[in-house]
Amino acid sequence: MTPFEPLSVMSKQHLLTNYYQQRAQAVFILDADKRYVSMNSAYERLTGYRENLLIGYPFGTFITQCLTKHKSEILKDLASHLANHNSYKKTFTLPNKDHQVLDYLIVFQQSTIDDKVFYIGTLQDPTCNQVKEPRSEYLLGEDKTDNLYTNNKPSASLPDQKQLLAQAIADNQFVAYYQPKFNLATKSIVGFEALVRWQHPTRGVLKPKDFIADIISYGLSFALFSQLSEQAAQLLVQWQGMQCTQHICINADATEFSHPDFNKIISQLLARYHIAPYRLHIEMTESSLLPSNDNIKQRLTELKALKVCLALDDFGTGYASLSYLQQYPFDFIKIDKSFVSELDSNPTQQAIVQAILDLALALDMQAVAEGIETEQHYEQLRKMGCLYGQGYWLGRPVDAQAATQLLESSNH
Repeated sequence: MTPFEPLSVMSKQHLLTNYYQQRAQAVFILDADKRYVSMNSAYERLTGYRENLLIGYPFGTFITQCLTKHKSEILKDLASHLANHNSYKKTFTLPNKDHQVLDYLIVFQQSTIDDKVFYIGTLQDPTCNQVKEPRSEYLLGEDKTDNLYTNNKPSASLPDQKQLLAQAIADNQFVAYYQPKFNLATKSIVGFEALVRWQHPTRGVLKPKDFIADIISYGLSFALFSQLSEQAAQLLVQWQGMQCTQHICINADATEFSHPDFNKIISQLLARYHIAPYRLHIEMTESSLLPSNDNIKQRLTELKALKVCLALDDFGTGYASLSYLQQYPFDFIKIDKSFVSELDSNPTQQAIVQAILDLALALDMQAVAEGIETEQHYEQLRKMGCLYGQGYWLGRPVDAQAATQLLESSNH
């Protein structure tokens, strides 16, 4: 099987122009190894799956998860037919997103784009009056084979997106990548921020934009937070054995921080792994602290009692940042990258950053600048007295092994 390659912009545009214009039909596209590379909104509506979760996923695996009978016969029939013909047409009995068992007409045709083979498929619900037969030019040699599977009613329901994500968490497919934070005066690494990545089995490493909204909406964020916290704790133990004192900062969103077991998880990690508390930082945004109340303050106070360091992320972008600094016991405030992007040329940004730095100093807090993307950003922040910073110019997020290697090289 060839490594999975996402569609190029030109290829996707070609497919959109030639095949997606039949808006009533649920259209999906597979690569030569029968993996999803694209689909239209009608397919998402009919199956209940979003494109970002199916891209790179094997079509055969998807189908067999939906069937309980004659799986191997169906896949063998599909594979052999596509090997000898450039089209395929058959009715399968599948449950839809509402768990109604229906006969779906699946039609494939082969297409070559940029010297690569693709299979253009349509999934038609015969109960939907709006669905029309594909135009004849898209069906090169229809297969008139009778339906062999009409009476094989499956007992299993269609797996949903939540199940896919929950299984990915259970299989440890989500891992932390670590972006180094530097002392800007010495350019030495003082710690890392843990950032989640999905090591998708077919699509490679995915960034949060591809999955985090679904993780939150399906109530899986605390399970993911717990898993990543465990990974970070194990890495801190490894670094402790190397005589490294750098910290790891873990992000917590509103759902995670409001979970009743949040502080318990942190306390148990410190006790189980014998981690020096100052090496574990918890980073939260203003949204994590809403609504502002005594319960939030109590939780933060309990974390401080554990001697864990607290950081307020994206400082200055919300309406209550100053209020939070007055109410809650933060150790760090992170200057949002939106205030750094034009720092070398924008006097307003310079004034805002300088004000934040002065405020941090007056409150006995440390400031960390985010989004340092150029040498000019770095030099300007250093001259303004900013002690800590992170950004792609200094160091990109890397996996645990690469982060450890960075520490080994920086400590010698």
